[in-house]
Amino acid sequence: MKVYKGKSSHVDSPVLGAVCVSQATLKRSGKVLVSEQGSNLPFGFKGVVAGESAKVAGATPTVRLRSNDLGKLVEGDLVVLSPDGCVSVVWDMASENNGILPTPSCDCRCIMCPQPPQRHHEDTYRIACETVEALSPEQVKHLCVTGGEPTLLGDKFLDLMRNIKKRFNHASIQLLTNGKGFSDFNLAREFAAIGFSNIVTCVSLHSDIEEFNDEIAGVRGSFHKTVQGLYNLARMRQRVEIRHVINRLNAHRIEPFAHFVYRNFPFAYHVAFMGMEITGLARENYNMVWVDPYNYRFELNKAVKVLHRAALDVSVYNVPLCLLERETWPFARQSISDWKNDYLGTCVDCSVKNCCCGIFTTSGDKMSPHIETIRE
Repeated sequence: MKVYKGKSSHVDSPVLGAVCVSQATLKRSGKVLVSEQGSNLPFGFKGVVAGESAKVAGATPTVRLRSNDLGKLVEGDLVVLSPDGCVSVVWDMASENNGILPTPSCDCRCIMCPQPPQRHHEDTYRIACETVEALSPEQVKHLCVTGGEPTLLGDKFLDLMRNIKKRFNHASIQLLTNGKGFSDFNLAREFAAIGFSNIVTCVSLHSDIEEFNDEIAGVRGSFHKTVQGLYNLARMRQRVEIRHVINRLNAHRIEPFAHFVYRNFPFAYHVAFMGMEITGLARENYNMVWVDPYNYRFELNKAVKVLHRAALDVSVYNVPLCLLERETWPFARQSISDWKNDYLGTCVDCSVKNCCCGIFTTSGDKMSPHIETIRE
């Protein structure tokens, strides 16, 4: 999510509200006023985001931002004002890549995780629930529930998912999970009983070999729990996507992994091979996890063929087309979230730029030296 850093006052706990750029409005309930000048009469607003030198009367929760950041907050966006002075855009009205984060806590510590686990705070769950309530059904076409690991919340996770189903059952829903929680048959059964009409549970699996998987996941026993979780979800007739993030530790076994998937999980709704985002733990463990996608392009092409020939839907995420074999191009997706998606100068004149995923801005200068212009 987009996060802007400023200075807070009277923000004792995180405050969620919809951006409002006019203080003349009479409908202030649930709104956060965004104004360079601040406000002498902020009564009724949940909070105010103002310029660095602006004055805000009373004790209204306030964050002061630089003018450049202030101008990036758009009418209708849902934002959270935090005690540390951060303003986080938790729902971008112009984007189709929005998510709900019920907890940053996780029972894995994957060595390439772009969003390292943190301790759970009840305010995070509260904000997730308030976000669901603040959105009107017509505003939501796609929604992703992410983490951390959402299933760690147990009954609270189920309550959140029930409310999402109640309000947004028409929408396309993704649940991102390591799948370990669903090794509990009762949780899998209660989750399935919610009765979503259009949900895909996206489960990360790092290897076909237990030792490799658990080394990447950072926790012993993860492989068996994830596999059991996949089978429990399948028994409940849930649509399951298997996600495989490619790194140095598993890049040499992409094709064997594909064989493992079609032999053991023929029920998979979709299989996604994913390039890394070099941030978070992936940046911290760069020398351990980095592998140039250009160097595994042949192996990836073979893996895609294996699954395609087995009639499994397969895609490649987060790898630019110039780093793939041309046979793999039909399976490559424009997958990088719009707010962290970019292209290099060498991409300007590329003939396939419009159908290429580009690069992560969050990866900085950590990228393949083989990215090049394609002319045809």
